[in-house]
Amino acid sequence: MKSRRTKKAKTISRREFLKGSAVAAGTAIAWPTIVPSSVFGAAAPSNRITIGCIGVGRKGSGNMKAFQGNSGAEVVAVCDVDAGYREKARQTAGLDARSTYRDFRDLLARDDIDAVVVVTPDHWHVPISIAAVRAGKDVFCEKPLTLTIAEGRALADEVKRYARVFQTGSQQRSSDNFRFACELVRNGRIGKLHTVRVGIPGNNRTCEPTWRPEPVPEGFDYDFWLGACPVGPLPYAAMPLPIPLYIRLLRRPGNQLGRPSSGHRPVGHGHG
Repeated sequence: MKSRRTKKAKTISRREFLKGSAVAAGTAIAWPTIVPSSVFGAAAPSNRITIGCIGVGRKGSGNMKAFQGNSGAEVVAVCDVDAGYREKARQTAGLDARSTYRDFRDLLARDDIDAVVVVTPDHWHVPISIAAVRAGKDVFCEKPLTLTIAEGRALADEVKRYARVFQTGSQQRSSDNFRFACELVRNGRIGKLHTVRVGIPGNNRTCEPTWRPEPVPEGFDYDFWLGACPVGPLPYAAMPLPIPLYIRLLRRPGNQLGRPSSGHRPVGHGHG
């Protein structure tokens, strides 16, 4: 006949079993009495969206800081063809050198990044965004999203094909105050609409007619920055701050991505 002692041993609890196993192995288990609240809830590390920032100049670094202020996000990598911007962003994000990149493709190759923020010159928006969704990343891309309708269609198709989340930063189409203004107009609350005036903001600074070619700054990969654009001198305004002014260059006829002239760099060798 089996004893009660034997029968009781079969009903040992999971906690008792684990404790007994640890003691048998000569291991002491210290059950924590205080657990940081940061490991639980929506802001727990496992629930945060890990972000890679591609393009961390003035606007890009501003976006990066905004995501840093969001408890649901964590910036884990930065990328820029300008070594100065890259280093400054690294320090701001508190990253080590292994988490900074000159080439956006190296950042996209990381499988621990959930989403990327693309804040590059306009001609790199679509190529980088398409590469990102193909790499399984969600994307926030600054405006203007594309240079051509065909680029927009190609990007939309890729986002749908790879089932990614994509948002473009057209704040005046998504901010609450602008949406409210649209509703007022559409519902006739301001009366009959008879005049629409459109204003175009200025460039980074005054575009004087005294532009002149300048040497490429040290640490700036101009070849990578150009991408599919025609090779030409780096245009700087004759002003103290060395900020590339590229809008006119990019929007000359024949400069659309995917249609580089013979002898120009193909898509894939540009801004990171």
